[in-house]
Amino acid sequence: MLTPRQHEILDLIVRLYASLESPVGSKTLLKKSLLEVSPATIRNEMVVLEKNGYIVKAHTSSGRIPSYEGYRYYVDRLIHHENRNLADQYQSDRQAVKEIFDNRSQDSFKMAKMVADLLVSLTNYPTLIFEQSNEEHLIDNFKLVHLSDHQVMLVLLTNLGYVESRIYTMQFDLNPQVMNELIQLLNDELIGVSLEDAYQRLKLTIPMLMQRRFGIAYDFSDLVERAIHQVKGQRYQVLAKNNLFDLIGAQEDVSHFKDLFNLIDGSKEIFELLEQRDLGIDVLFGQDFLPVGNEHLALVTGTVKQDNQKMTIGILGPSTMRFTRIIALMEQVLIEFNH
Repeated sequence: MLTPRQHEILDLIVRLYASLESPVGSKTLLKKSLLEVSPATIRNEMVVLEKNGYIVKAHTSSGRIPSYEGYRYYVDRLIHHENRNLADQYQSDRQAVKEIFDNRSQDSFKMAKMVADLLVSLTNYPTLIFEQSNEEHLIDNFKLVHLSDHQVMLVLLTNLGYVESRIYTMQFDLNPQVMNELIQLLNDELIGVSLEDAYQRLKLTIPMLMQRRFGIAYDFSDLVERAIHQVKGQRYQVLAKNNLFDLIGAQEDVSHFKDLFNLIDGSKEIFELLEQRDLGIDVLFGQDFLPVGNEHLALVTGTVKQDNQKMTIGILGPSTMRFTRIIALMEQVLIEFNH
C-alpha cells in the first residue's frame, strides 16, 4: 500500500510527465507540490515508488517517468476512488456532452456517433463505437426436414423467434426412426440452453452421444455459430482514424503501424475486446491489447446498456493523455446515456 504522500507524488509524476513530456525530477516535484517536505524526503519517496515498480528512471536524465504499473494504479484510482471529485472539473466539456443529448435520438447508435464526433473535436483522438444486441437467445426447438436418404435440413428456433437453417449431408441412412431419434437427442440436450452453451455442447457432448447411438459423430455447431453472429447485431465505426498518425512517432516501425490499423479497422480481435467490456469505465494500455510496438497508446472505454443493446465508446490516445479529463468526459457520456 502507498502512503498518502506517495499517492500524491505518483499522481504528480503522471500529470507532470503528460504536460511536460519529459522525465520528472525531485526539484520539479517539490516546486509543483504542496508538500512541506525537504528535497531529500521527496527523493526517498521516489526511491520507494521506483522499488515498487510505479516509476522508472529515464535513460536520458535523472528524472523518473511512470511505469505501466504506475499508470494502472493511477487510472484505477481515478475510476474507482470515491474522492476523485471529477464532477467539479471540466465543466465546459461536461456541458457540451449534455447539449448533445438535448435532442435525444431514438437510435442509440446515432446518439453514440454524435457523441463520438464531439469527443474527437474535444480531444483530437480517434474514437470507436461498438454496439451489440444484449438479448439472450435460448434454444426453443430443433426440427429436421427430410430431403433425401442422406440429406436433411436442420432448423433451429430460439425463444425470441429467431430461425436459422442449414442443409447437411449425412453419412448414414436417414430412415424415419433415425430422424426421430436424432431430433429427440438434440432437443433433449439443448432446449432451454443459450446459443453459446449450445455451441459448446454441439462441439463436444453431442458428437459423443451420436457416436454411441448411431455409430458415427456429426458436428452441427456451425448452425449455432451462424445464429450467434446473426443475433448479436453488431455495429462498429471508427471516427478520425487518420488522427492515429499524430500518435505514432516518425521512428515507428511501419509494420507496427499496419498492425494497429488492421486491429481497429473492424477486426475480430477488436470486436472480441469490446464485447468483453463490463458496464462503466475502463482503461486498457497498449501492452494489454495492442500489437507489439504500440505499447505507448491507451484506450479509455465507456460501456452502457440501452434496452437490449450494449454500447461501448472508446477513445484511443497516448498513454500520457490527460486521464482526468478523458475519464470525466466518459463519465458524463454514461450519465447522459443512462438518463
